[in-house]
Formats: sequence, structure tokens, C-alpha cells
Amino acid sequence: MMVFHSMKVLQLISSSYGYYGAERVCVTLATELEKMGVGSVVCAFRNTHKADHLEVLEHAKQSGLITEEITCRGRFDWKAVEMLRDVVQRHKIDIVHCHNIKPNLYTRIAIRGSGVPILSTCHSWHTGTLRGWLISILDRLILLRFDRVVLVSEHMQRQIRRFGLAGDIIYNGIDLEPFMVRSSGLREEMEWSDRPVIGLIGRLSAEKGQKYFLQAAVAVLEDFPNALFLIVGDGPDRRSLEVEAKLLGIGESVRFLGVRNDIPDILSSLDVLVMPSLIEGMPMALLEAMASGRAVVASKVGSIPAVVQSRVNGILVPPADATTLACELRSLLTERGLRESLGRRAAETVANGFSSSSMASKYLRLYFNMMAA
Repeated sequence: MMVFHSMKVLQLISSSYGYYGAERVCVTLATELEKMGVGSVVCAFRNTHKADHLEVLEHAKQSGLITEEITCRGRFDWKAVEMLRDVVQRHKIDIVHCHNIKPNLYTRIAIRGSGVPILSTCHSWHTGTLRGWLISILDRLILLRFDRVVLVSEHMQRQIRRFGLAGDIIYNGIDLEPFMVRSSGLREEMEWSDRPVIGLIGRLSAEKGQKYFLQAAVAVLEDFPNALFLIVGDGPDRRSLEVEAKLLGIGESVRFLGVRNDIPDILSSLDVLVMPSLIEGMPMALLEAMASGRAVVASKVGSIPAVVQSRVNGILVPPADATTLACELRSLLTERGLRESLGRRAAETVANGFSSSSMASKYLRLYFNMMAA
């Protein structure tokens, strides 16, 4: 294990939906860095002009990390800039590590001229709408002024190259230990014992492709009428997905579980984990499912093909293709041996290349290079 003392890093994030991919990376990374002797502070914006989502700070506190909160009133708040500058000075921060666009913008203004190196990890850009496209353009312009940029997928790296930006790829990693649970008793508790259980975990929003999961469920239920489809998480599309399930006539076979704090138990209860995303970076839920030894079916987008080899440690399907997704799910439910084989190899893949310690070591080398520059 690499150990570097006398360094303090601020992990800065703004959360709009809850404790999902970027938030989990932020806390997991800070926790691992602490083990390596790097002081870590997790800081999040409290956005008063919309729903507060400070779950990331709650999880950071549970992990024993120092936390800070910056109140932000409206789309831009100069006092928030001053608060960020105070956090950096008070904690004697050596490097500010931003996660996504709002931290990028505020850090660029607050840290200007201070000599503190700044790094940004870009987790995703949602370019399916004009607003999303404009935000992604603004973000990349801001990143031109950063010392280093990290991408979690090759696709994002290609995107920033068009702006004359260079970026390192560091794949997300997870703490393996919680996902080594093989049987939690949750199936029995929830009365799922005699049913095939197919799950989806993540923020409920259009780019995650959950509507194709529901469409595929219709076809799967024709051959496996007692199959159960779980949707874990929350987000802006939850209500529309609930309505869609009813309109498709599968409301009784779909369970919306909302946000859960027992994800390892949920995963150990699944037969298959589905990730039908249209856009992705390196999804934490996918890595966690694979670490749990689950068979996974995922869209061939973002960095998913960097971890999933189809028919070796999971199955890849084209995005927005409910027919192919349903076909692969039927195959997995029919062939238990295939499910188990894919699950074993999935767990080996994550253990060997996508652990949180591996991720933190790569970031630590990057921090060291930034401070030495």
C-alpha cells in the first residue's frame, strides 16, 4: 500500500439526487486515502433553491471523515465562494478535488491565485437535451483552467480532446468487503424465495434507460410469470416509471423499493442485475453487483465494456433495445449454470482490477505529481 503523509485533500461535490455514483466515489475515495495517510475533508453544497441532498455528508460522517457544508442560495452565490475559500484555508488544504460542474465552477473562482492545485473528476455529461449540452460545453471550458482532469470512461476522454483538453482515465473502484455477503435472508424475509428476481439499482432518470427494463419485463413474464422485477433507487422519473409499469400490465410483478441502505443484502438476493443505461461513466452499482457474484446484463455504453466481457463475466446488450435485453434475461433465467459461471468470473474481475484501494492508489500518484509540479 502506498502511503504519503502530510497531504490534505478536499473532496468537493454538489448532489442533486441522493447518494449515487459520484457521491459514493467521493466517500469511498476519501475513506481509502485516509487509510493511506492522506487527510481528507468531504465538502458538499447545501442548495437552498431546490431540494437538499446531503446524504453524501451523512455517509462520510459514518465513515469517520471530516465534513464541511457550504450553503448556496440561488444558481450563483458569491458568499458560497467565500465559504469555500475559508474551508480551504481553515483546513490547510493542499489539493482540491472536484466532482462535476458546480464544484468546478466555484473552485475555479475561489482558488484562483492561491497556488492550490485543482483536479476534477468528470463522472458524466448528460447531453441529450439542449440544456445538458450547453452545461457540458461550459464545464469543459472551465476545465481548461484546471491542473488535471480525470475521466471515468474512454468515451468522455474522447469528448474532452475535442476541446484541446488532456485527461487521465481512472476507473471507479469499490470497497469489496461489504459485497462478499452470499446470503442475507432477505429473500425469505420479503417472500421472494421461490421467484426469479431481476433487479435494477440506480438513480431513476431518463439516461439510465429504466423504461427498457420495464419493456423487457413484459416479454420475460410471458415465459416466467412468477418473475419479480425490483427497481431500487429514486429520482425524477420514479412516478412516470410507476405509471408505465401499470400501463404495461405488469404492476404486480414490479416492486419500487426506493432508496435502500442494505444494497449488499439486496444484491445477494438477486438472480440477475440489469443496467440498461443509455449514458454511463463507470457505474458503481455494476461493480457492486459483480463483486457480489451476480450475473449482470448491461448496455454497451461508457466504460461498461472495459469491465464486462460479454459471455465471459456478464452480458452486454445494445442500449435502448428491450427485445435483446429480454432475450438475454430469458437465457439467464433458464440456464442456472451460466448465471453462476458469469457471477464467479464477475467477482474475480472486480477483485483484481476495480477495488477502492486500486482507485485510491492511482489518485494518490496523481496528487503527488500535482504537488511536485
